[in-house]
Amino acid sequence: MGLGIMASIFSADDFVQEEALKYRPGQRVELKASPGVVDVIAEYDPMMVPPIWLVNDPKPRYPHELSLLVKPFISNAWLRLSKRGAVGHPMRQSRVHSVTAYK
Repeated sequence: MGLGIMASIFSADDFVQEEALKYRPGQRVELKASPGVVDVIAEYDPMMVPPIWLVNDPKPRYPHELSLLVKPFISNAWLRLSKRGAVGHPMRQSRVHSVTAYK
């Protein structure tokens, strides 16, 4: 297989589509320059340079600046019971009223 055939099989459009799938909105990433700093991709625009915008970072990023996080981040916070009542949130009234028969 010659180099010309290889170039026609793998076009720039394929590369952009593959990159767009990897860096899709909602994907969690870690900044390589700041280990432990996790953010979420807000937008990927192949026409922009750099093409990746993060939710909490005003500076757009290049793919080589980010590490994709494939495992969901799970903390023990989801195990804690809700403290909504202790915080003072209003209690919701049930819309279902029990009907009792009078004798």
